[in-house]
Amino acid sequence: MLLPWKDLAETAEQFLTLSTLTACSNYLTSLTFSLTTQYLKTLILEYNEFTSLSDLSALTNLESLENLRLKGNNISQITPNDAGTVPIFGKNLHYVDLSYNSIKSWDFIDSLAQVFPGLTALRVSHNPIYATKSKETGLATSTEEGYMLTLARLGSLKALNFSAITAADRTNAEMYYLSQIGKAMAVVPESEEHTITAKHKRYHELCEKYEAPNVVRKDAKDINPDFLEARLINFTFYMPPATKPGQGEAITMEREIPKSFDVYRVKGLVGRMFDIRPLQSRLVWETGEWDPVAGYEELGDSSDEEEDEPMEAKASTTSKDQGKWMKREIEIVESTRRIGFCVDGMEARVRVEIKK
Repeated sequence: MLLPWKDLAETAEQFLTLSTLTACSNYLTSLTFSLTTQYLKTLILEYNEFTSLSDLSALTNLESLENLRLKGNNISQITPNDAGTVPIFGKNLHYVDLSYNSIKSWDFIDSLAQVFPGLTALRVSHNPIYATKSKETGLATSTEEGYMLTLARLGSLKALNFSAITAADRTNAEMYYLSQIGKAMAVVPESEEHTITAKHKRYHELCEKYEAPNVVRKDAKDINPDFLEARLINFTFYMPPATKPGQGEAITMEREIPKSFDVYRVKGLVGRMFDIRPLQSRLVWETGEWDPVAGYEELGDSSDEEEDEPMEAKASTTSKDQGKWMKREIEIVESTRRIGFCVDGMEARVRVEIKK
């Protein structure tokens, strides 16, 4: 209706038993007038122009509020420029929808536990944070990883992106999160580990629960570009049994290959090693890492029409595969890219197959 928030609030107060208020697409940028209605449980402020949660500070005194939907705004911060007083909402507010906003920082996710002390259900999909990878922590390169890390950072959640959280989901997510922190700690000197752990508010809590992560640091020569070893990758190529006609056992060969070789050249080497046509081969890098089974987002992020269903009904929709893991494998596709850009680390295990 394009009414200022004060007019909307004063109008709402005329309805003494009002329990749901919708004020979407009203170009609201901040709420400067508090609501005094006693029975309001659901407030829908989707598709406005809020940029921080402090823009909604006027709602912190609304003790009756249980559901707050902020989908489609431009929220990226708790407070403008991360300065000022952090808003703290009522403890009855248990569900918040922050999907389709501009959240780019894991610090924002960590702070939600303070801003919403009663938070048990959250929707935060379709934010830039799920499409980036932090050099500092190596986190979140996919929606599934983003789901795991969000779950692990917020210990009070019972439902995330419309999916109920099981005990197995939480255990797997928190252990995965700890392993990622351990990887981040491994790239800094031991004396600077505190600079990494300080960025993860649940680190000490999770260490007490699961024990501290194993931190494995590389030798200096592994990262020193002046050493010849730093320019080579030690490949272990193996061909499973029955890949070629008459092959009864697996064939394993090792070869050190310069990082500067392109994939076509590597395939040529593999072809000679296993006596197969190079372009007929298929190289699959077995990374040794594990990923959560896909399916969280498909279950939790359905159409807008489904959003009108009660949160409790949606939270009961789970997959039998949630909380399970699968090995991460990446095919090295023929191209002129350097092999050093296709695999990580100084060693790689690659499965050799024959295209059908």
